[in-house]
Amino acid sequence: MQNTPKIIGLNETFNKFDTDKYIKSYMFIKGFAVAKNLKQTLIALAVARHFHNGQYRKDGNPYIIHPLKVCTTLISYGIDDDTTLAAALLHDILEDCQDKLPSHGQELITEYHLTQEVLDIITLLTKKPGLNNYELSIYFKNIEQNCQAALVKLSDRLHNSTSLYAFTFDRMRKYIKETDDFLLPMASYCKNYYPDYTNTFSILKSNIYSLNNSMRIMMEKFDQKFISSESFSEKSSESIEV
Repeated sequence: MQNTPKIIGLNETFNKFDTDKYIKSYMFIKGFAVAKNLKQTLIALAVARHFHNGQYRKDGNPYIIHPLKVCTTLISYGIDDDTTLAAALLHDILEDCQDKLPSHGQELITEYHLTQEVLDIITLLTKKPGLNNYELSIYFKNIEQNCQAALVKLSDRLHNSTSLYAFTFDRMRKYIKETDDFLLPMASYCKNYYPDYTNTFSILKSNIYSLNNSMRIMMEKFDQKFISSESFSEKSSESIEV
């Protein structure tokens, strides 16, 4: 007997905590999906808002803003594939909503009637904590072998790179290095390996590189200022001792 799908309506009621950016992105995706008859994207839009409700990012914004931005970025870069956009909206759900998905996301298929392909991409994108460099290389290599997952991952990295200011300096450095070591090479590989999406991967790579480089320059200036301050303090201390 086939399970009856759970229905989560496309709730268009917003409260004072919902920013204009959130509302506009939500309505844009809904309108685009309706016009293109993207059924998986419409389901994912409702599911993402439902599951991420009450969650917030480090910068204080409602968490749903992030998957919405990942999705709208892909749309603006010419992606209209239903599975890819649905996965973009749900790419963090297994990592951040584990308590609501005790069957490791199978509920998305059995209860909400999303496809196995969407779940497979989400699973591929879900990163376990504490991976070493070798494990990270395997994680990213697996993603780049799936064009849809790679598109989502790079769009995810692009948006996260715009909010690095909310990170500690140590985490910023690690994030910048991870982008240099894994994400930019992934974009280069995908640009050549998936010719139908060469332009999209090229734009993603260029924008990620620009943001990463800006943050690197900022960190270098900070480090130089910190070293100069330390040097001045040491000289002042020596003068006092003399």
